[in-house]
Amino acid sequence: MPSDVNRRNFLTATAAAGVLLASKRGVSAGERLKFEVIGNELRFGGRPIRLMGVGVGDPVYVRGERPLSDYALLADEWQCSAVRISVHPGHWRQDAERTLALLERDVSAARAAGLFVIIDWHAIGFPGRYAEPVDPSWGLPLDAFASDEPLALDFWRTVSARFGGDTGILFELWNEPVYDGKLWRSTGEHWPFLKALWLRLIAEIRLRSDAIIIAAGGRWAHDLNGAAKDLIDDPRVIYSWHCYPNEDRGVASRWPDSLGGLPALKPVVVTEWGFSRDGDDAIRGTPEDFGIPFTREILEPLKLHSMAWCFSSGATPRLLAPYSDGVSPSEYGAFVKDYLAHSWRPET
Repeated sequence: MPSDVNRRNFLTATAAAGVLLASKRGVSAGERLKFEVIGNELRFGGRPIRLMGVGVGDPVYVRGERPLSDYALLADEWQCSAVRISVHPGHWRQDAERTLALLERDVSAARAAGLFVIIDWHAIGFPGRYAEPVDPSWGLPLDAFASDEPLALDFWRTVSARFGGDTGILFELWNEPVYDGKLWRSTGEHWPFLKALWLRLIAEIRLRSDAIIIAAGGRWAHDLNGAAKDLIDDPRVIYSWHCYPNEDRGVASRWPDSLGGLPALKPVVVTEWGFSRDGDDAIRGTPEDFGIPFTREILEPLKLHSMAWCFSSGATPRLLAPYSDGVSPSEYGAFVKDYLAHSWRPET
C-alpha cells in the first residue's frame, strides 16, 4: 500500500454493506475494490498486496473474554493488514445461531479497524478417516474439531450468504485436513481425496459469493505436494500452509519439500505458524532454531502471506504473555510483532 495512506483511511469498512472505500485514491464512494489472483500474486484494487497478520482464534472459546479493541490494537500497534478468525465445528454443531452472532461481532470489529478477514472452518481431520482428539481439560466440546461434509456445507452455505458480499473477507475451507494420522511425510498422495471434498464445498460457496477461497493440503495442512501437481480449477482459489517446529525436523530441505513448488504457481497463505520454548514437541522451538530461519529462508524469499498463531495468552503457541496486562507480547509475540514491522510488503 502507498506509504502516505493510513490503513484505516485506505480500507474503511461500512458495517452494514461491507463496502470498501478508498477516498485518498480517488475512488468513488460506491465503488467496490476486490481481490484478484494473477499467477502467484494476490492483488486488491489492482495493486499487489501481502496479507500479514495473526490468527485470533474463535469468538466463542479463545476470544470468549477478549475485548473487541484487540482489532484496533492489531491494526495500529502490531501493523497487521489481516486477521484470521476461526469457527470450531463443535460450536457450530451445538449452537449455530449464537456462534454466527459472535462471528459477526468480531468480523465487524476487525473490518471497522481496516483489517482484511480470513474466516476459517477450524476442522482438524477428515470425514470417515481421522478425528482429532480433544483434551477434556480445555473446556471445548469433545467434538470441537470434528466435521462431516453436511456440517461443513451448512457452515459455508450460511457464511457465504452472510459475508460473501464483503470483498475484504476470504474463506478458508478447512483448517487442518488429516487423511491418515500416521503419515508423517509430505507425499501428496491424499490430495485427490481432499480435492474432491473441496470442490463440493467450493461449489456451495460459489452459489452466493466469488470471494477468495483458501484450500489446504494434507498432513495437518503441511503437505502441498499434491496440490501443486493438480490445481483446483477456480481462478479465485489460493492455498494455505501450516508450519510448526516439529514438521520434518532434521530434514535439510524440509520446508521446500512440503511446499512442492506451489508458491511459484499460486498465492500461499501460511495461516498458522509459531513456536514456544515450552509446550509439547509440536510447537517447541526458539527464535534461533525456528523463528529466524523460517522467516528469513521461507516467508520472506517466497513472499508468502503470513498469519501467526495465536493472539491469546492461553492458546498455544501464545502471542500474548500469560499473567500480564492482557496485551503484552510473549517472547514469541515480540518476535512476530517485530517481524510484522519489518516484513516486505508491496509498494511500502
